[in-house]
Amino acid sequence: GKNAPNDHTEKHGGAGGDYVKAVTFGGLDGIGTTFAIIAAAAGANEDWKTVLIFGFANVLADGFSMGFGEFIGGSAERDFALRERAREEWEVENCFDVEVEEMIELYESKGLTKEDAVTMVSIISKDPKIFVDFMMIEELELLVDVDDKWGPLKQGTVMFLSFVAFGIIPVLAYLGGEGQGTDYVFGISVALTGVSLLLLGALKGYLTSMNMLISALLMLLSGAISGGVSYGVGVLVDFIVNV
Repeated sequence: GKNAPNDHTEKHGGAGGDYVKAVTFGGLDGIGTTFAIIAAAAGANEDWKTVLIFGFANVLADGFSMGFGEFIGGSAERDFALRERAREEWEVENCFDVEVEEMIELYESKGLTKEDAVTMVSIISKDPKIFVDFMMIEELELLVDVDDKWGPLKQGTVMFLSFVAFGIIPVLAYLGGEGQGTDYVFGISVALTGVSLLLLGALKGYLTSMNMLISALLMLLSGAISGGVSYGVGVLVDFIVNV
């Protein structure tokens, strides 16, 4: 009602924050690559031992590779942002008027009037740190949190853990010491993989403000195509080597 201003709740797309990419892509990659190995083994009529050996090897090795890559990439991005920030801080301290004029021109190019641009810049430039913050975002378009020195390590760890946590799911069906080719154990693995992809897709949809059902179905489709191709390769290679 008109007397209840808090009835409306905004849903912000960044609910999952900085780690949505690592969780989503780490989890999707983990499930996708591990199930691809299982599907290829099923196509080649391999048994549960082969699945466990290559499944666990893939989860740990590929998970580490993904996590380390995320860490290296995040570190390089943060280092670049720190260098750019240091340069902007020097320019604000030594060429203040030039930087003010640059920001006024930037806001004018975005559609503000000269008067509004001058007013805005005069406000944000009162505090040098705030002024540099605005320059990093508006001028350089760098949205890296340089204050969090552990950020890249956290990103890499989240990527690794999500890869392992989701990647191990398709293998679980084979821990009972049974399974060969496309038997019921493979069916259980397919079911576990499908449910996990749907849940991960729905989670991704929620965190990114995308339709949860569409996001879930897209994840499932991606996994089905990847698994289907791998199964076909397994059948083909097995046929060729046994001719």
